[in-house]
Amino acid sequence: MTLFPRLFSQKPDAPAGHPAAPPSSLRRRIGLALAALFALGGGPAWASDVPKAIRIGAPDQGVGGKSFAGASAVSRLQAKGVLEKAFAADQIAVQWSLFKGAGPAVNEGLATEQLDVVFLGDLAGVIGRANGLKTRLIAAATRGANSYLAVPLGSEIRDFGDLRGKRVAILRGTAYQLPFDRLLKDAGLTEKDIRFVNLDWPTSKAALVTKDIDASVGGADLLLLKEAGQIEIATSTKGLDPKYAINGGLIVREAFARQYPAVVQRLVTEYVRQSREIADDDPARREALFDWFSSQSGVPVVVYKGEFEGTSARERFSPLLDPAYVAHYRNVIEGATEARIIRRGFDVEAWVDPTYVNAAVRSLGLDDFWTRGPLQAGAGRGD
Repeated sequence: MTLFPRLFSQKPDAPAGHPAAPPSSLRRRIGLALAALFALGGGPAWASDVPKAIRIGAPDQGVGGKSFAGASAVSRLQAKGVLEKAFAADQIAVQWSLFKGAGPAVNEGLATEQLDVVFLGDLAGVIGRANGLKTRLIAAATRGANSYLAVPLGSEIRDFGDLRGKRVAILRGTAYQLPFDRLLKDAGLTEKDIRFVNLDWPTSKAALVTKDIDASVGGADLLLLKEAGQIEIATSTKGLDPKYAINGGLIVREAFARQYPAVVQRLVTEYVRQSREIADDDPARREALFDWFSSQSGVPVVVYKGEFEGTSARERFSPLLDPAYVAHYRNVIEGATEARIIRRGFDVEAWVDPTYVNAAVRSLGLDDFWTRGPLQAGAGRGD
């Protein structure tokens, strides 16, 4: 039994050579006409049909009853209805599902083919691929997210070396597990040296406040509890080597991309357009962006200011699958294999497909906007 019910169910259109209902026939004619136009632009060719719906999944990072797809261009797509408007003329529905269960729940949606396109943190995406999910990584979503070691008020824990024998909560299968394991190793410890507690984010936060656990590792949302005076932040990965940072990515099921390449291209193009909108280091626009993130997520502006401090929005929101970004995923695969989070690695270059994002950048005239070079750790979050 899956964690969540089937999100969408439709009977397939009639096969070629059989009568089809008028809406399906019209949909095919639209698809074929757009295929010819799209092919002239040098992008992927359109398949012979368009989907009735695009089912999109992401970890839910909202608080206080708000649903929020994260401090990135992803949230712009979701909250502003960008994709719904883009596909309305083709009668393609856009269905969003945000999961408190984070990466593991999103991977389950991919495994059961209830999701088509997802936004995932690096480790969760790697785990899915390593466990046989047929996916492709088609754009960068977040870069350089920090991890935070949170402890109850009055705790004597100051660093990872103080965790021996302590009750430490982290949600397995999320992007925070690998930097956590690496920082434990740096301190001469492993998961066997602590009392590991596998909790989702809301539960672990509540357990910190009530002191039912000794520590928890997670993202910038932990700063919310710190600002409220309910916990302390012992340390974080800010300023550390980029191998401790977290990236996120836009991932598509191979079967969906193969059947509807032009639909995927249009989705990625809208995503790149939104990435450009928020990739602005002007102080006033940066402040306005934090205000918007806060209004959508329920997370105070001060949390975003703390997480983004000293970072460039242009770097932070680059959608490019550049060498540094791909190298980070290679490092994650190696680290996850060494930590036995996955049994065996895989060829990251064979997984990455930059076709869509490169075509989007060209079509939007952004070839010279983002740098295809090293990026620093420091901002963003992907579960």
